[in-house]
Parts: sequence; structure tokens; C-alpha cells
Amino acid sequence: MFKLDQYKFKEEYTYYMLQALKVGKKEAFRKDYLNLHPTDQMQFFVELDEARRSRVYAFLSPEEFGEIFGELDPFMQKTCIAELDRHYAIEMLNELPSDDAADFFGLLSDKEADFFLDRMEKDEADDIKQLLTYKQGSAGALMTTDVVTVTGSDSVADVLYRLRHSESDAETIYYLYVTDTGNQLTGVVTLRELIASDPQRRMDEIMNPQWISVSADTGQSEVLQIIRKYGLLALPVVTHKGTLLGIVTFDDVLFNL
Repeated sequence: MFKLDQYKFKEEYTYYMLQALKVGKKEAFRKDYLNLHPTDQMQFFVELDEARRSRVYAFLSPEEFGEIFGELDPFMQKTCIAELDRHYAIEMLNELPSDDAADFFGLLSDKEADFFLDRMEKDEADDIKQLLTYKQGSAGALMTTDVVTVTGSDSVADVLYRLRHSESDAETIYYLYVTDTGNQLTGVVTLRELIASDPQRRMDEIMNPQWISVSADTGQSEVLQIIRKYGLLALPVVTHKGTLLGIVTFDDVLFNL
């Protein structure tokens, strides 16, 4: 993966991708396009006309296009959703991180939102509906429910195996959240601590039981202050009883300022 502004032949590279779209060379386009940094993927895409965008939809899977869709501005998201085949759009929305999906659904009319939610996977739709109930600018509205959770009895080896073979939608695995059978948060483990630990040790032996969290109604500015104060990359969101609801990532807080 590389950034186009670091690439010596940026114009030539862009030309070849455009040509691949024009003549229908799917594999050539995929090879070049998917090798780009996500920011450059988005920048290339937003400069295309409708005909070329339709080729991109045909050449990328719903999951691959979802990586771009979540970064588009609201106007472009609504443009794309109007152009997409409905089945493709639903598959893509199923793959979006829950916070990105909720942001998009906030742009739609109730009728439009219901159309997609009624056809999406139930768990994904339920997560989005819950996120939409939170006040704009609160931790609940900013959080994602796609979180890596483990139990205290899990071994380091088991967790590492799961991470290597997982198809989780979790946005970040810098932290793993240790929960009990009631999904109450009992501790946090950093990825660095996990990798450095003896494979046979249990998660409740290496976790930090003194974690920092916020409630769903905590304001965005306070969330940012806490993240900056403690140098965190993500912050768990819990109920008053300590049940884990999701996490707010540093980049999502900054993006929504």
C-alpha cells in the first residue's frame, strides 16, 4: 500500500486506473486500486463521473466498497446509495462499522432508513437502531458496537489465534475488553501486553482492572479531553452498571468535531 503523493508517476498511475475502468479490465483495476492508501482510493473515486463509478461498483465487492463509502461526505454517500443496486447496497451496509452506518442512516428519511434496516441482517440493524437513539454529539452517538471482547478465562494463545483467524468488523484491536457472562466490563488488555505475555496466561491475569470509561450520554468534548489526557486510542462506553455498550475511537471523535 502506498500514497499517491509519494508515487513518482502519480498521473501515469491514475491514467492506467482510468483506462482499466474504461475498457473493463477488472483485475488490472483491482490490483492497482486496492494497493492504494484508503485516502487515495477515496480521492480517486470522488473525481469519477457516474459511468466510471458504476464500473467501480462492479469491480469491487460490497465489503471493499464499504471501506470507501464510510469516508465519503454526506452528499456523496447519498449520491452513491441512489446509484447502487439495492442488493449490493444492503450487503455493503451490513459490512460497515456500526458507527459509520448510523451516521449514514442519520441522513435518510424514516422511509428510506426503514427500507434498508428491514432488509439488513438483524444484529446489524439492531445495533444501528440503538445508536440512532443517542443524542447527537454524545459518546453513544459516536461509538461503535464492533468491539473485540474476551473472557477472563481465555488464554493468551487462544485470543491470539482468534485474532489471526477472525473476520471481525472491529475498527481497532489496540485494546481487548475483558467481560463477564453478563457483558460487564472487568478489565482491559492492550495488544502490546497480549503479544508480550506468556501464551498460557489467562486474560484476567494480564488485564488492567482499573480502566477508564464514559457513559453513553457523555459529551463529545469531554470524551476528547479524557482521550487526550490519558493518551488513549479508544475509550469504552458503559452503562451505570458497567455493561459494555461499545467504544469511541480517537479518530471518530476528531472526525466529528
